[in-house]
Amino acid sequence: MKVSGKTIQYNSLEFKGIFERLFPHMCVLGSRILGSDDKGKDVAQEAFVKLWQRDNEDFNSERALQAYLYVLVKNACISQLRKDKKYNSTTLDEGLTVSQQSVLNEILREETYKLLYDAIKELSPQAEEVVNLALKGYTNQNIADELDITINSVKTVKKRAYSKLRKTLGSQFVTILLTNFIQFF
Repeated sequence: MKVSGKTIQYNSLEFKGIFERLFPHMCVLGSRILGSDDKGKDVAQEAFVKLWQRDNEDFNSERALQAYLYVLVKNACISQLRKDKKYNSTTLDEGLTVSQQSVLNEILREETYKLLYDAIKELSPQAEEVVNLALKGYTNQNIADELDITINSVKTVKKRAYSKLRKTLGSQFVTILLTNFIQFF
């Protein structure tokens, strides 16, 4: 697999470091969804095994890898919940109770925002400020007024910031995030 353009072998110290950094996060997510530490660890281990089996994956950054693992863990948890309840539905959320769906959505929203805000902190101070205001629902004009810059500057800064976030987090992750949480122009 590649992370940030660097090839990482699964028996290397780099992979061990990634595993040690990300495995606890995956365990917490799995445990919170399934309500069991043991099942959460099992699901997290399965996610890393699947990653290991797909050695041709290419991630722009470790955060993109982390986002990918979150999806693997979420899907494995849903499968486990279905199996535990003997559901055979084909859609992801079908068969989950309303409370299970809302807990799952809240956990994923929390993890998504954590990844996003960590990536936003790596932007330039102006880009960080613009993106944070956009996340709060400010329009481009409101952001321009607040920061005393032109609306075209706001658009340029947002475009560059979103591009960097796509590179840092992975384009699919950011596309989903932007279409669900951020107001555009």
